[in-house]
Amino acid sequence: MSTRLESLPNEILTDMFIYFDISSLYHSFSGLNQRFNNLIQSLKHHALIIEKHNLSLIELYASQIMRLKINTPLPIDINECSNLISLELCQASKNQIEQIRSDIMPNLVYLTIIPPYHISLPMEFTQEVFSNSFHHLRSARLSRLDTFELLPGFQSLSLRTLYITCTNANTIHRVLQACPNLFSLHAQFFGQHHHIVEPISSVYNHSLEKFLLDDPYHNFSFDTLNTIFLCIPNVKYLVLQFSCRVPFI
Repeated sequence: MSTRLESLPNEILTDMFIYFDISSLYHSFSGLNQRFNNLIQSLKHHALIIEKHNLSLIELYASQIMRLKINTPLPIDINECSNLISLELCQASKNQIEQIRSDIMPNLVYLTIIPPYHISLPMEFTQEVFSNSFHHLRSARLSRLDTFELLPGFQSLSLRTLYITCTNANTIHRVLQACPNLFSLHAQFFGQHHHIVEPISSVYNHSLEKFLLDDPYHNFSFDTLNTIFLCIPNVKYLVLQFSCRVPFI
């Protein structure tokens, strides 16, 4: 005896649908009948990968999307994605970055922003991320974090894991000061040598346990490294990827 898909109860269909991303659900089941349309509209926890060809899906299911990955720099309205937990902007444009605000995405936990190399993350954005406005943000990957100034109350207490690329070594110890509960920091440095400003005394006993540093152009000086190491005496896992012109021993 054969069983038609339409004869299955909603509970079984719902259990099946959790294995589909929203794009597959839409193209496979949307429009079959009103029952399937209602089921899809009722589902939460959707994941969506946006390419150039499926921009309309974000308008249809914005409030249901919890994990969003955008693989295009095209302007996209994500202001209605209020339930996002994870957001990845793989070709981040200015339009996309400007929409990342705590009042729009208050539940954000994971954030990845990869802009083109010639675009630095704007100061307004860094102030938003590192001001503890995103109360649940635990992990972030932020490329081109070049403009970073500490302001009063400028701290993120929730961030635990952070990956950054930067062109100024001062960004590293400023990040440590702004994220007192950071567990893991991976910094990739692409800039020229800058004089590193001595951090405030409260940074010198940071609880960071994992530190990875990439310096592919060998621009870090011994003094810069020494200043950073003084800030992280509790590190248990250390990876340095660069060629040092000054011997450590």
